[in-house]
Amino acid sequence: MAEVIRRLPGAVLRNCLLLAAEFGAIWLLRGPEGAWIPVLLAVFVLGAAVPHGTAAEFVARTCVALLAVGIAVAGGIAWDRHTLHDRGREEQAVVAERTVGRDGSTPSPSLRLRTEAGRNLPGPVAADLPVGARLTVTVDPDGPAWAVGGRPDRPLLPPVGTGALILLQTALVGRISLRPRT
Repeated sequence: MAEVIRRLPGAVLRNCLLLAAEFGAIWLLRGPEGAWIPVLLAVFVLGAAVPHGTAAEFVARTCVALLAVGIAVAGGIAWDRHTLHDRGREEQAVVAERTVGRDGSTPSPSLRLRTEAGRNLPGPVAADLPVGARLTVTVDPDGPAWAVGGRPDRPLLPPVGTGALILLQTALVGRISLRPRT
């Protein structure tokens, strides 16, 4: 028991460090135009490095890293949806540009939107509408979040999923950190 008590501060520190990095990643990934690949790669590398100094092997480190990436993605989605639910404003948007990309054998249209207030909405929309078509979008007046369609209902699944991943990660990091080294 004394050995577990001795290892407990390290387990708490590892988990807090990982949660702080995930919160930073969620903050950086707000809106559809975030730097997804470098941020998620950094979270993955940090998640794999957090169990350093423990008896964790490749599989355990990879599980922690994948959970960290999952928490960052699910948390970003939950944050955006919650923001749009709380303070989102419905506006009319116009299709400003339409491009067609080829992925394999089928052409896939991609749209760029501009609100009637003149705000360019970052990120392509996967829909097939002509230039000049109007559609309803919900935008965050103070931030980068936006979504096609009306104001969303209170999000339930993304926050619950994020919380479940955090609990699983905390249990895994605790188990890895408190397990005796062999």
